[in-house]
Amino acid sequence: MKKKISLFVACCLLCSCTPTIKQAVMPKSRDSIQLVKKGSFTFSEEEEKFIYQEAKNFGIPVPDREEIKRYVWYFLQNKQYLERTFQRAEYYLPLIKPIIEKSGLPSELVWLPVIESGFNPLAVSRSGAAGLWQFIPSTARRYGLRVDDQVDERFDVIKSTEAAVRYLKDLYNMFGSWELALAAYNCGENCVKTRTAGVDFWITKDTLPIETRNYVPAFFAVLLLVRDPTKYGISVPEVKQAKAEDTSANTVNRSTKIITLDNGTKIIIKE
Repeated sequence: MKKKISLFVACCLLCSCTPTIKQAVMPKSRDSIQLVKKGSFTFSEEEEKFIYQEAKNFGIPVPDREEIKRYVWYFLQNKQYLERTFQRAEYYLPLIKPIIEKSGLPSELVWLPVIESGFNPLAVSRSGAAGLWQFIPSTARRYGLRVDDQVDERFDVIKSTEAAVRYLKDLYNMFGSWELALAAYNCGENCVKTRTAGVDFWITKDTLPIETRNYVPAFFAVLLLVRDPTKYGISVPEVKQAKAEDTSANTVNRSTKIITLDNGTKIIIKE
C-alpha cells in the first residue's frame, strides 16, 4: 500500500542514524528510576537481555536488530506524542482487536495503526491514503471498501479493519514473512516483489524506499514498548471488550449500533 504514514513517523524516518536523547526515564527496577540526560543513548546489558527475551514472546517474531533498538530510543525521546497516540488507541482497540483475533492473525497487529495513522481514523496523507489503516482508494476498493463521491468506507473503523485483515492475510500468504508482508503493506506488493524477489527483508531492505525500510523496525519497536510499558515509563491503554447495544427498533430505515466502551465512551455505527 503506497502511502505516507503519519507526520510523527515521517519525522522518524529522518532519524535513521542513532539518535541522542534529551531526556528519558528508564526504570532499572520497581524501586529505582534512572534518568538519562542529553547524550548518546545506549541500553545496558540487562536491558539488552530484557529486549531479547521479550522479543521471543510475540506471535510475530521480533528480531534482535539495531534498527529496532534505534526506534525504541526514538519513541522514548517522543513519549508525549506516543502517549497521545495511545490515548486515541483506547477508543478503537476494543473495536479492532476482536476482528484481528477472529481472523487468526497475530494479535500484535492491533498496534499497526500507531505507525499507520497515529490511531486517527480521520487521517489523510498527502498521497491520498486515508483512515485508521491508511488505504489508498484502489487497494480499498480491491478489498471490498466503497470509495466514491458519496461514501468513503476507509473512515469506517470496523469495515476498514476487516479489509486490512484480508489484505494482511494475502500479503503474509504471498511472502511467508511478516517483515516482507509489512513492507508490502507500506509500499505495495509489487514494490516488494520486484525489489526484493522475496528474499529476507533485513538482507534486501536497502533496495526498498526509505519510508518502507524504516516502517518495519518502527513497528517492531512499538511492539517491544507495549509489551512492558512500565519498563520504559510509558502509559499504554488496557484493551477492553466493547459492548454493542442494538438500537435498530429506535431508528428509521437504518440499523444503528452503539458501541459502549468500559470508560463510558459511546461510538455510533450506522449500517
